[in-house]
Amino acid sequence: EVNKPHLKRAAVCLVMVLIGDAAAAQNPGGRWARAPYACDGELFTRADTPLIVEPMAVRWFNADCTVVSSYRVKDIWYLQGRCTAEGKTATIPIMLDWRGDRLVVGWNREPVTEMQPCR
Repeated sequence: EVNKPHLKRAAVCLVMVLIGDAAAAQNPGGRWARAPYACDGELFTRADTPLIVEPMAVRWFNADCTVVSSYRVKDIWYLQGRCTAEGKTATIPIMLDWRGDRLVVGWNREPVTEMQPCR
């Protein structure tokens, strides 16, 4: 039997691309808000402020968080965010759960909030 390492590499690359496409389809990146009026800017309360999700950061109201660890179970991302707010730094749990076109957010063990994508 002839060993064809270039075919094995091509197969591995194809699998990586397919997995990457599936993960990208469930990526919560972007701006999310509880209501459309909250998508436009930074308002005065967390409920009226958009959640901004980037590959390695999450921002909401006055908290600016860097993702220090994460894992995924089905469509739910569990993050540990190293967050700075009002001059204080803390590591908090953040949950991002897809439910159709909605994102349910758990923030620092507070009650969950359902959000819609900003368009």
